[in-house]
Amino acid sequence: MNIFKKKLESKSKPSLPIDPIDLYQSLYHKEGYAYLRGIQEEVLKSWHLRRNDKEVLCKMNTGSGKTLVSLLMLYSKLVEGVGTVVYTCPDKYLLEQAKKQANLYGIPVCEIESGNQFPADFLNCKSILLCNFHKIFNAKSIFTRDNIEIGAIVIDDAHTCVDIARQNTTLNISSTHTIFDRLILLFQDELKRQAPGSYRSLLDGDPYAKILKVPYWSWLDRKDEILDILSEFSDDDELKFKWQMICDTLDTYDCYIGPKGIQISPSIVPYESIRSFSEAKFKYILSATFEDQVDLIKDFGIAETSVLNAIIPRNRKDEGQRLILAPKRFDPKIEDSDLRVLVKEFAENEINVVVLVPSEDKAKVWYKLGAQNLNSDGNISDNIDKLKYSKGGLYILVNRYDGVDLHGDMCRLLIMDGYPRFTSYNDLYKEIRVDTIQASLKSQIIEQGLGRAVRSGSDYCAVILMGNDLVQFLGNKFNYGYFSPVTRKQIESGLTILDDVEDKTDSLNTIKETISFCLKQDENWREFHKTILDEVQDDELGENKKKDLHIAQIEKEALNEFKLRRYNNSCDIIAVKIINNKDLDLNLKHKAWYYEYAGKMIYQLDKVKANDLQIKSTMAPHMLTPRNGENYSRLNKNEGQSSMILNYINQFNKSQDLKIHLHNIIDDLTFSQDVKASKFETALKLTGKLLGFDAHQPENEFGNGPDVLWIMSENHYLILEAKSMAIHKEITRDNIGQLLQSGEWFKKHYGNTTHHTLVTLQAPDTKGWNVNPSENTRVIDNEALLNLKKDIEQFYNAIISKGIGAINKEEIGRLINAHRLSADNIRNNYLKAIKVNQKK
Repeated sequence: MNIFKKKLESKSKPSLPIDPIDLYQSLYHKEGYAYLRGIQEEVLKSWHLRRNDKEVLCKMNTGSGKTLVSLLMLYSKLVEGVGTVVYTCPDKYLLEQAKKQANLYGIPVCEIESGNQFPADFLNCKSILLCNFHKIFNAKSIFTRDNIEIGAIVIDDAHTCVDIARQNTTLNISSTHTIFDRLILLFQDELKRQAPGSYRSLLDGDPYAKILKVPYWSWLDRKDEILDILSEFSDDDELKFKWQMICDTLDTYDCYIGPKGIQISPSIVPYESIRSFSEAKFKYILSATFEDQVDLIKDFGIAETSVLNAIIPRNRKDEGQRLILAPKRFDPKIEDSDLRVLVKEFAENEINVVVLVPSEDKAKVWYKLGAQNLNSDGNISDNIDKLKYSKGGLYILVNRYDGVDLHGDMCRLLIMDGYPRFTSYNDLYKEIRVDTIQASLKSQIIEQGLGRAVRSGSDYCAVILMGNDLVQFLGNKFNYGYFSPVTRKQIESGLTILDDVEDKTDSLNTIKETISFCLKQDENWREFHKTILDEVQDDELGENKKKDLHIAQIEKEALNEFKLRRYNNSCDIIAVKIINNKDLDLNLKHKAWYYEYAGKMIYQLDKVKANDLQIKSTMAPHMLTPRNGENYSRLNKNEGQSSMILNYINQFNKSQDLKIHLHNIIDDLTFSQDVKASKFETALKLTGKLLGFDAHQPENEFGNGPDVLWIMSENHYLILEAKSMAIHKEITRDNIGQLLQSGEWFKKHYGNTTHHTLVTLQAPDTKGWNVNPSENTRVIDNEALLNLKKDIEQFYNAIISKGIGAINKEEIGRLINAHRLSADNIRNNYLKAIKVNQKK
């Protein structure tokens, strides 16, 4: 007989304390795990003071003990008696980590049993349930099946869980699926009206075709037919675990059509459909970063006040050391091929190198160097675990910027090669319509990528930034505000750390030596990095982020009214609290976006008012064409050429950033079958802006008109049609016919008397004998294009030599004339008369 057991049974069991720190002291810890860290105590004390708040957000850096803190929060609530408690996270790696932590500290935990059954200890409120977020958030959730009421839930690595929630409520229909054909038939007339050329390209299978959005009026008018079609396939793999969360809220969804198929995505994730989640008594949101706070409000239903009052330890500067370098910004003569050789050299010297790329195309050149794809077989977790035992190697992750832990020697050199690409049609559609969305989301992805290799305060790594697009983005000072304070400071420091190095005879060796100081943990490097972090202010939300949070709260409020079919209230909320709210100081694109949003809110009650709002939305490009009324906004010149150029260059931090931007444009402005037409047309628009002219892309932005339109200094317009991928040897009747149609479009919108020139851009300068252009038609052929590019480059080199911070508009004016780039010089020197090929 066990005498101790008998003695214990004869005594009443003492009650456990609910204060999480006292509770921790009562646990049976494994040896060596008897004390909480200071940062853990700080967070738990703050949380205990707010334990009755329904929602609490907490920011803790990776490696600072976030998992133990979350388990103690839940155990405390379990002891308090709030009911069942759940710890959820996005993947099995974090789940295993939570289980290990619980075992080390004697915290009672359990997991879902075979047959998807809940363990008795969970149901009887004796232990914390550990489960993957997917288990909760799907249409066949076992929590919904068993009507589980959750007392308290921790959502760890919350930003990734938000992504899962959105994925699990978004339908992606392949272009080969029957649903695709049937939905296209429903919307074909309206899609043709919106963008006839893009619609044709999509049906022809063009992989570069523009993404089209089904107008909300068509979607809402056809919602019964849509419901019938989708219900018919509700047991298909794509719909099986999603349909029941979607089917009752289809009118809040948007439909996008792209080269790969159809995406049907929610304006706001219908989180209420999972009652166990939405009605949990207490929610605790934990993450190392909340750069996506807006999504927490819109897609998880978290209150704006909860986000604004997140628990943040007083000193979060324990993020480890990151040396972030952009070699091409230091020396533009460095080629990407040179950097790859340098990277491979590190990999061959017992340094694990991981490369993050946005696409398989970008990965190909790394494969040739022997890089191994960590996700090639779909078993990313096991492949990453192997890095723990690797001593030197070159590895690659394709379009994977989060959810990967590469701590310690698993990765000491991280390469970010190229600008992250959105894969969601919803994000791709938004990014060209609301410019701040692109910057905010891209910054978030970049920050997540930078965080893969530094996972604790004692960790360190060097980062090389490659790709002109990525370096250009980080060189734009307006984008810095979207990064967290520590990351922002590390980027700023890394991008300027080599500015004082004047000797660039062996730039690659300078880069190598600088990286080696970090990897060898040089004392001076460590002290320098410490001084950088000492300059960082404690985490505070900037005014722009606070504004975004407030707008998200208003959107959620409006959509809740919409779901209750109080359409007038919903529309008024958007109009009064967002569009007409002067405190928000919305730019033109933002206002246009919300006019369209308000139109959707009111459409089912008042179609005329919806159309009026849609007409107002056309103050900005790329918005939906209203059913009735004009959708094109004319360009009107209001500044001189010199002033426009000065404003344009002021967006750049330093001359090298401007130079990288310039080279990107010039490289894309090339007659070649290997340069996408869309890239050429965008470069042509940006060339107009480089030259101090206002410019836009009517066909792309409004669904009709020329490829590009420039308005020059003295109100003379250039109507530009690009045939950059054409391989014919002379200008064809079709080319000129399209140009003449654009001319008619111009006259309709600007009048017959407005000065304009029709310009075709293509390699040849001769036309066939039966081609009849108008008198004001010109060509920019290959020779003229090369000359224009050369003169623009020389012009900007002159600006850069004088210093972009020092130059004024008077000096720019003198340079414009010196380089033959005034409006009349451009028309006289680069627009050529079309020659006639006499051969029949």
